[in-house]
Order: sequence, then structure tokens, then C-alpha cells
Amino acid sequence: MIRVEDLWRTYKMGDQELHALCGVNETIEDGDHVAIMGPSGSGKSTLLNILGCLDSPSRGQYFLAGEDVAGLSGDALADVRLRRIGFIFQSFHLVPRLTALQNVELPMIFGGVHPAERRERAEAALVSVGLAHRAGHKPNELSGGQKQRVAIARATVMGPGLLLADEPTGNLDSRTGAQVLDLLSRLHREGRTLVVVTHDPGVARRADRVLVLRDGQIVRRVAGDEVTDLGSLFAEELVSA
Repeated sequence: MIRVEDLWRTYKMGDQELHALCGVNETIEDGDHVAIMGPSGSGKSTLLNILGCLDSPSRGQYFLAGEDVAGLSGDALADVRLRRIGFIFQSFHLVPRLTALQNVELPMIFGGVHPAERRERAEAALVSVGLAHRAGHKPNELSGGQKQRVAIARATVMGPGLLLADEPTGNLDSRTGAQVLDLLSRLHREGRTLVVVTHDPGVARRADRVLVLRDGQIVRRVAGDEVTDLGSLFAEELVSA
């Protein structure tokens, strides 16, 4: 379970302070599928980075499975990222000189997994995303959708319970994007908690619920199937109870 309490993230800009997050409170239960939406600069990616232990709050608490990870050391946070969280990015972040199989193996190298087991688990992960036949191909030999599926295999190979996706279909055409979303939905049905940052109402509609951010605050919480268009969702006069 994820719980954030009075979460703030403040950046210094010369003599000024920029509040990217302002007192955010939220709970995400195990197995939830949550979308985070909001206008550019609303704090979506900042919140996702804190949930992923890529950034730390300026103040407030972040509990992951009951542990206050906001106060952990850098090494401890790195271990949380490695073993408990899978990341999926818009730009894939694959290592160009490595094959698909080698890219999927990377987290296990850092995790100290034996080479034979690494190979077996990486091959199984590529099978699970339908890319066993592309195991020996490098990223420049793969389509955008194939790159994202390799990235998903890499994100799940350590068996994390939490998947965080930042605009996972942003660089894909609509048909390929739908295939990637189907894959993410399958992973969610298998029991993983899924949190997705998106600008796309179609992506948000797949979620159980949607958090709408504006100026670093959650201003609306709606069911995914209630999302129609961004104009009504981001309307200034609508605020959460």
C-alpha cells in the first residue's frame, strides 16, 4: 500500500521557492490501477518520481508497504527501487549497445542474481511480452512498440509489486499504444499495483480511478470510466471534497 501525508516538494529558484507539490495526501491500495492527470507543470511527474523513490519530498511522509521510505538513506532507496518498483518511461531508456535480452538482465546484475538464473528469467520475461524472437536485437533494430515491451520486461523481471509508468504510450501510434496498454492491464490483473501518468483520456479511462493535479495539489478524484475530455476534467471550478 502507498500512503503519502502532507507531501511537499519545493525547489529553490534564486531567492524564490517553487512549490511543485503542496500538501498532497493520498492512499493507493495494493492492486489499484491509478492514473495521474493534470495540465503541464501541475506536479504529475514530481509526484511519480517521489513514489518511485527517484526524488525525496521536502517535507511530509511517504509510506510504502508500511515503511516510511522518505527518510531512508540513498543506498536503502536504491534497494527499494531495484526490488519493489518497476519503472516504464515514455522514452524507453534502453541501453543502445545491449541486446533486448541484455537490457532485461540489467536489474538482475545489480541485484546479484547468478548469470544462469539471469538468462533464464530474462528469456521468460521476453516470452511474457511476446518478444522471444527479438532477444538478440539491439534497440535500433526494434520498433517503438517493441522497445516499450522490452522496457516492460525489464521493469517486471525483478518481480516488483508496484509499476510506475510515465506517459508509456507517448511515443507510440494509437494501435501500438493500445497493445502496450493491454499488456499493462494484464500485469495489473495479475496483481500488481499500477500508477500511470498520462495526458490521454483513453489511457486514464482504463484506470480504476484518476487523480487530477493542479498547482501541486490533488483537485479532483474521479473514477476512470467518468473521464470524457480534458476540458471538463481540468475545469478550474471543480475541486475535490
